[in-house]
Amino acid sequence: MKPPRFVTWLLEHFGHPDTSEEVQGDLLELYDHWMQTVGKRKADWRYTLSALTLLRPLAKRAKKEQYTSSFLLSPAMLLNYFKIAYRNLLNNKGFSAINITGLALGIACSIVLCLFILDELNFDAFNKKARQTYRLYVHSSINNEEASNAKTAPPAGPTLVQMLPEVLTQTRIGYFGVHDLRYKDKIFRENSIYTADSTYFDVFTLPFVHGNPAIALKNPNSIVLTETMARKYFGQENPTGKSFLVDGTNSYEITGVMKDFPDKSHFRCDFLLSMSTYPEVNQQNWLQGNYSTYIVLKEGVDPARVERKMQQVILDRLGPEIEKALGISMQQFLANGNVFEYRMQPLLSIYLQAKRQYNIDPNTEWGNARIGDSVYVSIFSVVALFILLIAVINFVNLSTARSEKRAKEVGIRKAIGSSRLKLMGQFTTESLLLTAISVLVALFLVQLMLPGFNQITSRQLALPLFTNAYTIPTLVVFTLIVGLLAGSYPAFFLSSFRPVEVLKSVVQKRKSSLRSLLVITQFSISITLILGMIIIRNQLGYLQHKDLGFNKEHLLSINNGAALGDKLKPFKAELLKNPAILSVSNSSLLFANGIPGSAYLAGKRSGSDPVLCQYLDVDADFVKTFAVPVKAGRFFANDRLADSTAVVINEAAVRAFNTNNPLDQEVTEIVANESKTYKIIGVLKDFNYESLHHQVRPLVFHLSPVRQATSILTVRIQPNATKNAIDYIEETWQRFEKTDQCHYSFLDERLARLYESEQKTSIIATIFSALAIFIACLGLFGLAVFITEQRTKEIGIRKVLGASIAEILFLLSRQFIAWVTIAILIASPIAWYVMSRWLDNFAYRIDISWWVFVLAAFLAIGIALLTVSFQSLKAALINPIKSLRSE
Repeated sequence: MKPPRFVTWLLEHFGHPDTSEEVQGDLLELYDHWMQTVGKRKADWRYTLSALTLLRPLAKRAKKEQYTSSFLLSPAMLLNYFKIAYRNLLNNKGFSAINITGLALGIACSIVLCLFILDELNFDAFNKKARQTYRLYVHSSINNEEASNAKTAPPAGPTLVQMLPEVLTQTRIGYFGVHDLRYKDKIFRENSIYTADSTYFDVFTLPFVHGNPAIALKNPNSIVLTETMARKYFGQENPTGKSFLVDGTNSYEITGVMKDFPDKSHFRCDFLLSMSTYPEVNQQNWLQGNYSTYIVLKEGVDPARVERKMQQVILDRLGPEIEKALGISMQQFLANGNVFEYRMQPLLSIYLQAKRQYNIDPNTEWGNARIGDSVYVSIFSVVALFILLIAVINFVNLSTARSEKRAKEVGIRKAIGSSRLKLMGQFTTESLLLTAISVLVALFLVQLMLPGFNQITSRQLALPLFTNAYTIPTLVVFTLIVGLLAGSYPAFFLSSFRPVEVLKSVVQKRKSSLRSLLVITQFSISITLILGMIIIRNQLGYLQHKDLGFNKEHLLSINNGAALGDKLKPFKAELLKNPAILSVSNSSLLFANGIPGSAYLAGKRSGSDPVLCQYLDVDADFVKTFAVPVKAGRFFANDRLADSTAVVINEAAVRAFNTNNPLDQEVTEIVANESKTYKIIGVLKDFNYESLHHQVRPLVFHLSPVRQATSILTVRIQPNATKNAIDYIEETWQRFEKTDQCHYSFLDERLARLYESEQKTSIIATIFSALAIFIACLGLFGLAVFITEQRTKEIGIRKVLGASIAEILFLLSRQFIAWVTIAILIASPIAWYVMSRWLDNFAYRIDISWWVFVLAAFLAIGIALLTVSFQSLKAALINPIKSLRSE
């Protein structure tokens, strides 16, 4: 029987707040005694009168205590909190070890991934004018084919400085090919030589070791080199004032030595030549697009307004050249639905957003440009958050699971005068202490993890613990946030226990529901990571084994073929004397970014519908070497002089030209100075000459010496004769080129580099997914220990009543299996949606099969059972007599 509810309510709300719980407990004991001795009616009256005398202001004032309660954050109280927290950690070594290990591993993984993310986000930030600097790019839509080109016309930058007062300065970067540099007896063929305006160092911040950056590139035939190149040619000497003999004819004066380009620069090179060396850059040629142009806006200027003003400036100068090249006016060109406009991209967005947000074709970037992908930054951010979340869930789950053992402690502390606020302070202190220890362990783990992580990602990440003023404060704030977040629920939950309810099971259902929710959340995240890992690996496997439309086996690429110069043809003829070498072909860049493009008109010499095609410079042995099938017509032949004015196209170009019979048709290439007309003599079957992120695009083959920076010699080797062929190639190279080593690689290695970012993502995702699952299993193991201890007597009784070991194992495991099953149902649609969006980045992709989800389900259930089986089996094998004596 219970006392009158209204009286109890009055006592709770109008009694003394510091003693209400103790008074209620005493009155309940008296009420039970009165019920047994005088009956319910008299017991109700006595309970009511006693309660009324305890209500304020009827209650007698208690004498002031002779001591003052310690302030919550007083040094003495804090010291007491830490002592109790330390003792609790030692008294529960198993749970403490699991909590510290899981939380430390989660924090360490998050820190490593955060270092990588910050490194990705900080590209080009070293430039002092980074926030004012923009790169110009060309956005076009011709015949409904959209394209964005990172290269611009040479007069664009200087014209904008002249016409728009908002533009402070500009600089251009250009490339004029490979050069032989000689200093005394040292001669090297260098391909990382770019041209730049004299204003380059006004735009980009590159410290000088020797020379004056303000005038270093002012005069023609001036060259600036990096520290590394200075040591290569001059050792420790100061090279300024000395000269290089270039290509055996020209003399370039060294006017400066700059620090090597920072790792976080999207553009890097070894040499910068003065732009004034090449007078052709001053021609007003607006259809040529061979230069990267950067402009710096004045502070406070609205870039959108500048971009709008820029359009008219460009169109006024571009219109006459469009009319000359296509035979129609600019107004007609635009009226036909075509678009041709200049746009601005912030410097700080080039590395991560060029492809994703601005849709700039990677082939229009410089070959040595570093271009990342914001998608992978997002993926690693989510993984870091997931791992940290799993670790924090472990902490909360195990803390609430232990709440039963600490319920009596809470009741006793409250009975002797401890307030809820002080109890919350104590539990929060324990959480913060545990988190602080975990952070210290995590810092040690980070130092162990970084070398391997750097090797995978090709980075030089380091934790700037003492070199950066923000690192330690950030870690302290991080500790406080994680500690408070991780300990907030246990603190509120445990401190809410009432002494009168401690021995009852009122809170049990609430705890069990929370525990189920947290475990399901934890395994939903883990299963999502497992599914993502499987799908990424399957896609990479598909990319590696897909038929590319040519025979990629036994092909070796000599990547610095341009170093041979005029000796290339005799070198090729010498190689073919060895029977281990079947064929050799010289071509411009393939299977990489930087493949150039041009506009072509099919069947006419003017019109508003040019087709954008990429083009390759090849020799007559290209088809034989790569084994690309000829679909129609023929390929080039060395004995046909007319082939120099002919082209071969692929099937994608046939479709783009909208013709059924392309042979003998004319195509006109729209070039800056004078358009050129060619005859189509053959059609090759489509083959993947770019990464499988793209569909096969229109491609035009020209029979000509390589006009581009990179000249690739591709050698087809006789099967089972690889060593013999490589030895012969190296020996022949040394006879023809004594100043530069032969840099070769197998074609399958070049193809693998096309998916380098995906490969690294797969490795990182696999490692961190495994760590996330391990952290989740730590928590699951801790729960298994707790639940097994909680049901010790039940297990003993069931064994006495005849339950088998298998039945006991099922009893202890079924709850975990149910949790994981629900997690699978939650994770599967989430993983399917996210990974479908990722696969959309590929023109050629796998379909997500049902067996992937079945495999992930079996893995998850198997891992969960393996985690809990040891503890469950241990409990099932224990002597029931010991089980029944456990309390």
